[in-house]
Amino acid sequence: MSDNRPIGVLDSGLGGLTVVKEVIRQLPNEDVVFIGDEARMPYGVKTHDQIISYTREMVQYLISQNVKLIIYGCNTATANALQTLRQEFTVPMIGVIKPGSEEASKVTKSGHIGIIGTESTINSKSYNKTIQEIDPKFTSLGVAAQKFVSFVENDQADTKETKDNIEVTLKPFKDNDYDTLILGCTHFPMLKKQINDYLPDTKLIDPAVSTVKVTTKYLTENDLLTDSKQRTLKLYATSDIEEFSRLAKRWLKTDIDEISLVNIGGNDERNNNSN
Repeated sequence: MSDNRPIGVLDSGLGGLTVVKEVIRQLPNEDVVFIGDEARMPYGVKTHDQIISYTREMVQYLISQNVKLIIYGCNTATANALQTLRQEFTVPMIGVIKPGSEEASKVTKSGHIGIIGTESTINSKSYNKTIQEIDPKFTSLGVAAQKFVSFVENDQADTKETKDNIEVTLKPFKDNDYDTLILGCTHFPMLKKQINDYLPDTKLIDPAVSTVKVTTKYLTENDLLTDSKQRTLKLYATSDIEEFSRLAKRWLKTDIDEISLVNIGGNDERNNNSN
């Protein structure tokens, strides 16, 4: 048995391309459809209900593209919307928080795990709770790094402002027992080098890697892997398509079959999106 329908990946912006990159690496023959809600990002400062509503629209869009499974390439959407939307839709959905927490728990030697994410992800304490469930002896500390999202979206990874902000934001993890740091937002692996420069001895966990491993296991166990040898990759964004396209090509470094602007929901904030 096989299933040649695509895998869907959703995100609030272009950060979810770090998940797409992992899907391509670990599941090279699978078709992928990605949607990034550039019109309404950042999600990390939105209300719980807004995040559920926006994520629902992306899920509906991916279902209209006939996907067999949806990966939430967005930690904020995973923390706020995954449980609710799993009850509304039958399509299998996998979030980034549990696989990321499990990976960090395996890697840490000191039992002290740091987490950086958007305000919403950190405030939800989803990572802290998940790590606590894995091993109550672990200590975890979440720090909001909301500005990192705009540094990535605006292609400012190597600026002095970014470097300074990284140093201020990540100070709680410097020179202490925190030996492992979860990059709890899919934008953040795009700043890996800069974070590493400041925290050279800290092990950085990119939840995308373990999330795609979990996805591969699920597809294998349920006879959902493709038998096609020809992959197609389609990327959709709800705004800023030229900039999105430029960064997607540079980040993925692979053939992309389609990059298009799509309209989902009412895009009610399209006109005042100034981040």
